[in-house]
Amino acid sequence: MLQNLLVVIGAGALPELQMSSACQSLADAYGAVLLEEGCGLSPHPLLSELTAEIGDSSRLTLLRLSGDVGVDESGEGSWMEALAAWRIPVLMLAQPRPDGRFAGIVPASVAFARELKLPLLGLVQLGGNWDSAARRTDGLPWCGCLQGPDDDPRGLISCLQHRQGVLAREAAAGSA
Repeated sequence: MLQNLLVVIGAGALPELQMSSACQSLADAYGAVLLEEGCGLSPHPLLSELTAEIGDSSRLTLLRLSGDVGVDESGEGSWMEALAAWRIPVLMLAQPRPDGRFAGIVPASVAFARELKLPLLGLVQLGGNWDSAARRTDGLPWCGCLQGPDDDPRGLISCLQHRQGVLAREAAAGSA
């Protein structure tokens, strides 16, 4: 598993500008390099090139993918399948509905990621008011909120770093 690459995807359709802004905020808080690509590109050649370029770097690269990562746009498999095959950690952004709840695509995206054994670090709420009690009871791997009144990049980074450590230990135990 590549530890210096984190891919950010959307659970469902997200506004491009808001997602881009949230990823820039996340990259700034992490001190990471931010790259942005669309899901229309073939995933395997891009991942091969990217991992070769950043393989020895100690600095985190954050790759934001725009579009539907579950659809095979290139004819070579979906981005979700490719990310799972490459064992690249993923962070999913999800936007709440006006009533504060989330559309069914959010738990469906998490279920799809788990089915593929994708190293999913967790979900981040994009905008809206953060309801910690509701997030605990919905059974999804929430890390925090960006672009809302409860935006907390430090707490989010702490959560992500903890989960990256857990994934790294699991990967090391699996290869031993």
